Amino acid sequence: MNFPGIIMISRYYFVLPLAVFLPAVFYYFGLSRKRRSFGPISHVEAATPKGLKKSRPKSTASKTTQWYQNLFFQLQHLEDHLDVLESARDELLAMFSRGLSTALEQPQSILSIEHYDAKKIWSFIEKEHDIVLAKWESYLKRRKQGQGPELFATAEAAKAWLVQQAPVKFVDGAWLAHIHKITTPFALRSVTKDAWQVLSEELGDGDLTKHHVYLYRQLLEDIGHPLPEGHSADFINPSHWEGINNRGAWEAAVGQLLISLFPNEFLPEILGFNMHYELITLDTMRASHELRALGINPYYFLIHIAIDNADSGHTAMATHTVTRYLDMVRATEGEAALEQAWKRVQTGYILSQTLGSSHSHERDNSSLAAKGSNFGITLDPLSARVIDIFKAKASVSHQFHCQSRARIGGKTLAEWLAPSTWSHSHPHQHLELVAALSQAKPWIYPGESKKSLLVRELSWEGRMFGAFTHDEVIALTSWIDSLGPEGNAWLYWSFTRRQALASKNAVGELQDPVRHHPVVLPRGADTVNIATGTPEFNSDAEFQVEQQPLTPPSDARLPDVIALWFAHVGLLENTINTPSRTASPLYASILRLLRAQAGFAVETHIVAGMDEFKRLTCPSLVDLGLELISRAGWDAKPSSLQEVLLLTASQGQGEESAALARNMLVWGTRPSANLGLLLGLALAFLDLKEAVSRAAGLLSEESRLVLTAILAREKQSLEECIRELRGTDEAQYQQLIRGYRFGRGALENCL
Repeated sequence: MNFPGIIMISRYYFVLPLAVFLPAVFYYFGLSRKRRSFGPISHVEAATPKGLKKSRPKSTASKTTQWYQNLFFQLQHLEDHLDVLESARDELLAMFSRGLSTALEQPQSILSIEHYDAKKIWSFIEKEHDIVLAKWESYLKRRKQGQGPELFATAEAAKAWLVQQAPVKFVDGAWLAHIHKITTPFALRSVTKDAWQVLSEELGDGDLTKHHVYLYRQLLEDIGHPLPEGHSADFINPSHWEGINNRGAWEAAVGQLLISLFPNEFLPEILGFNMHYELITLDTMRASHELRALGINPYYFLIHIAIDNADSGHTAMATHTVTRYLDMVRATEGEAALEQAWKRVQTGYILSQTLGSSHSHERDNSSLAAKGSNFGITLDPLSARVIDIFKAKASVSHQFHCQSRARIGGKTLAEWLAPSTWSHSHPHQHLELVAALSQAKPWIYPGESKKSLLVRELSWEGRMFGAFTHDEVIALTSWIDSLGPEGNAWLYWSFTRRQALASKNAVGELQDPVRHHPVVLPRGADTVNIATGTPEFNSDAEFQVEQQPLTPPSDARLPDVIALWFAHVGLLENTINTPSRTASPLYASILRLLRAQAGFAVETHIVAGMDEFKRLTCPSLVDLGLELISRAGWDAKPSSLQEVLLLTASQGQGEESAALARNMLVWGTRPSANLGLLLGLALAFLDLKEAVSRAAGLLSEESRLVLTAILAREKQSLEECIRELRGTDEAQYQQLIRGYRFGRGALENCL
């Protein structure tokens, strides 16, 4: 079902009886609703940082290409556009619901696995893989028989398509970009680390020449159609997109940016999205074949065919991550939580499957190709009651409307009222009708029964007074009120059985950098004020770090050390939230540093793939921090950063280290503005880790060796960052020096 343009009426052949609810609804729609259309992109005004229009919640039908372009820019500059978070979450929920609606119409999809079963998931993924390979074999057979190309008739058509797809290609990996933060609960870090590895490989594992966004930019340059950097304001300038109808590509790109934006709330959906997105697609294979024949380098598509393989590549990695996560939920939270988590994984999978699919043939929806049997969906009592009411009305009104051409949700009134539609107990067609009606303004305004025309028409002096009983009207009124705060998300809340939470409230809770990601801080709370009076460093002279090592911490200073240890892990993790920005030598070095901190193996010329999953020991800085707590003798096992900082405070942590720990978490939320500062602080914290590695009894001998190896990789990466900043950004280079000097002085005081 497609929510945009829910109602279309072309002609009326008879006066609808006032005593029957549904016919009156359609009649009114015919008088009050008009179809909307989207103007060509060439008529859209340019959006620049100064004139950028804020993306506000709108009905699906009113979202233009420019709306998605603006949101595309804002989400890649989130630190300057935090006010867009409510709109962003609303759009994500609406996308979930639209995807579910499509899957409910064509239910032979992942929804056919009604209850979690790891073997069934693997079988399903294998079947999806086999379907694509069978289609690929058929394609090759057709080509051998002399049939022409199926994607690109000419080289110019291929080039135009490559440009059209640029928005979604320039955010490759973004669906995982906000996971595996220091605010991730520790029990989930093994799961999010596995997913983060996919992101790392999308970003080339710190090798710029393997970075997927970089490769696509090179491809566009090779075909003579270069575009600005995907995160730049110039990228969304209409002059680059005149005459190109690629609204679906912008929508798909925004969907990738949105899905990972709230990782603490939507982790199951992120993992499900990842499981589908990493499947090999028929169009990737066809594109590589046809581009080569046209003399266009197909390597970008070839590497996706190879790296997404189902044995050792991203398909296998993503599926393993899903089953590992769900097995963990079952073990820790029980069967009810498991089933809800599985439905949420399905929702994310379906979003990837349906996102922008009507405008792009890049993602293959093979499992949505044929209609099949129903599957069980548990409805909330109000929705079930509403369906019962409609079922009763349909049983006495079907024959009246067999000639009506009125449509709702793509079906005629006669199709909705057909006895076969209502012959089973709450099949998916019933849910489709309720979902469609939930968006049927002006009859139903989600969350506002008093404003809804349906309620007025059912009341005294209304045209349908008497058609419904008192109890039926009460049920309908309660159901309408339950649809708030955002009616576009109703199907998501119903399917996943989550308690609806308004975006205003959800975003309003994101105020603590110790617990939340992203974080919405009061104005001015993230202001950096350090090193006042520090003189400018002469950039012609080589910057030197302090040669005198820090004194190994005493037992009395362990609370300070441990708090700072965990907080400093968050310094640079947000610098890679935007894939397009990371396609540079500086960010390639930062990514290698983050890989070292997270416990990944040293990079080689070949991606690790499933080999990383099979490594028996791979401690991260967080793991080493937990060992510090264990060996400190504190009778506690913190499960999150928040619990760590509460513990260190209870053990006598000093005020200065407590302030520094929180400040680092705050400064890390503005990775672009504070880049130099964050790199300088990271450089200073090499000294702290080196001091810990020399201290007797704080870590086991094995862990000390691990820490020494991590330090060597961090140091090499930071030296590369210093050289890069010195040659490209003098202002940030000076901030790096200030950050190092400030951090070094603060550590000396705290220790």
